[in-house]
Amino acid sequence: MRLGWCLFAAFALASCARPPVIAPHGVVSNNPCIDAVLAEIALPGQVSAVSIYSHDADSASAPLAWARQLPAMGMSAEELLLARPKLVLTGNLASSGANAVLARAGIKTIALGVAPTIADDVQQIRTIAAALDRTDAGEALISDILESLPSTQFSGPFVSAIIWQNGGFVAGKGTLQDELLARHGFRNASAQYGLSSWGVLPLETLMRNPPMVIFMPTNARDSDARETRARQELLSHLGGRTRIVDFPDRLLFCGGPTIIKVSAILKKTRASFGKDRP
Repeated sequence: MRLGWCLFAAFALASCARPPVIAPHGVVSNNPCIDAVLAEIALPGQVSAVSIYSHDADSASAPLAWARQLPAMGMSAEELLLARPKLVLTGNLASSGANAVLARAGIKTIALGVAPTIADDVQQIRTIAAALDRTDAGEALISDILESLPSTQFSGPFVSAIIWQNGGFVAGKGTLQDELLARHGFRNASAQYGLSSWGVLPLETLMRNPPMVIFMPTNARDSDARETRARQELLSHLGGRTRIVDFPDRLLFCGGPTIIKVSAILKKTRASFGKDRP
């Protein structure tokens, strides 16, 4: 009985807990890709809130320990207005209506879309760094990103590959991920399935004509776990024709420091094929 009362009290306190207060007049972000850059270049206390996605291990691009020290920010204009920020950094997840409300309220807003190339991503980092008066830190991050890439254009035979995420989501031609594949010696197989920049590739289509490498999540939780296990079981029938390489969903959508993590996976995988093997 005593345990029951303790549990009841604990739940009551939890239900009454208020979300962390967002410090006013700071920089807030509601985009997980921007958060990842902020984690690398912002000074302590410079960021007042981050995207709610950055509090979730499955969607965070920024380090969780850093992000969870800060309040989480949603997408609505109401939340942004209540935060009373001096600067809002937002992206493609926010509605244009929310950005318009912020503009009418006189709140400075910088909106950054999905960078389709490494050069565009570098420019976005410089934009964020300039807004925070952290130009040197931004250039240091850019240097780390560029150093993670091959120093010369790949000239050997390309290995066919695809980045295939839960739900069959694929990054095709004209995306940052497509450029990263090419830089590391892979030919993006998305075109052979008739996909454009972004598309969905059914498992059946992939099984009929698989590439040499499939970059996909091999570990998942909750609703994605069953799908991931089923996909792996079916793909195991491809035998030695196709290699499955772990590539978590959270690596698909962002540039910035995520490029360093993606490059490490691509570099290691391509090296395993040797220089002359197609």
